[in-house]
Amino acid sequence: MGSLQDQLLKAGLTTEHNMKVAKSEKRKQNKKKKKKGATSNPTDLQKHIEQTKAEQAKKAAEVNAQKQAELKEKEQVARVKQILEHHNQDEISGDVTFNFTFESKIKELEVNEITHKQLVKGLLAICYLEGKFYVLPDEPARKIAEVDEKYIVLHAEPEKDQKDEDDPYADFEIPDDIMW
Repeated sequence: MGSLQDQLLKAGLTTEHNMKVAKSEKRKQNKKKKKKGATSNPTDLQKHIEQTKAEQAKKAAEVNAQKQAELKEKEQVARVKQILEHHNQDEISGDVTFNFTFESKIKELEVNEITHKQLVKGLLAICYLEGKFYVLPDEPARKIAEVDEKYIVLHAEPEKDQKDEDDPYADFEIPDDIMW
């Protein structure tokens, strides 16, 4: 006998064109059902999309924070380098050896007598950047220490000439010319 569509066509109740349209619509509906089979509930799809967006936003924020940290580090190095190059003491070389520790090793710096005394008193500081030692005054060294302490190799605390109130020998000065 044939399908219902063939019977309707023979009876003249439908045309070939209407049959083709009905078949195509039925095929389209079947395809939609197959596609929806993976996620039958639209809220599941929305949850998945939101979760993916949240993960992407978190990852982007981490990358952005890392880039900001790298940029800040570069700015710090540039600022420290500018201070070091501007305030570096050039006229320090001499015949007196000043010893200091750097990265658990003893380093030597050939300085003149005045520079040696100023280093000991804390009026000068030794800084390190990019494989080079810099000797600079107290104030710029403090500015560098505000940025980051890792650049300061040696900075003695300046001596304060405050007298102890309970010292019984405070009235007696020690002469500098005593020879033992």
